[in-house]
Amino acid sequence: MTAEEVENPNDMVTGTFPVCSRSAYVLFDTGATHPFVSLSFARYLSTPSQDLEIGLLIETLSGNTLVADKVHKSCDLILCDRMMLVELVPLAILKFDIILGMDWLLANHASVDCFKKEVRFSIPEQLGFVFRSMGVSEPLKIISSMQAKRLLEKGCEGYLSYVTDTDKENSKIEELHVVKEFTDV
Repeated sequence: MTAEEVENPNDMVTGTFPVCSRSAYVLFDTGATHPFVSLSFARYLSTPSQDLEIGLLIETLSGNTLVADKVHKSCDLILCDRMMLVELVPLAILKFDIILGMDWLLANHASVDCFKKEVRFSIPEQLGFVFRSMGVSEPLKIISSMQAKRLLEKGCEGYLSYVTDTDKENSKIEELHVVKEFTDV
């Protein structure tokens, strides 16, 4: 499933926050039934996958049918400084790391306002809170130098930059703990 399969990407409520101690790009999706995790992000989850009691057939907006038969239970998700649990079903998702569907939204007494790009939580016996999306921009993707080399060899375009902090003072040799004893070397 990709962002192109969402009817209007400008109406998406997205965010980046920790899932199992790793930064995840998350979509709140009232059109999805279950919470899903991309296959690439699933390998970072701290909980092992288990078999689903009943497998799922998921139909995407483009008409493709995907099969899911595993689940990662009790994954921790930190949203607005609150730890919440989610059971994630691995699925071939390309654009997002996590999709939080209606099962999770209902269980957490959440309502999604696509116009305001926010999710309002009213969990009983807890103080309510609101998550506000900052738009649809996804987090930066970092690749290794070997991946970059392979992509360049395939004809992809690449740029290399060098960044320095001009406000940072240069360290003096006398200030370096081990080096200051051997300044004559």
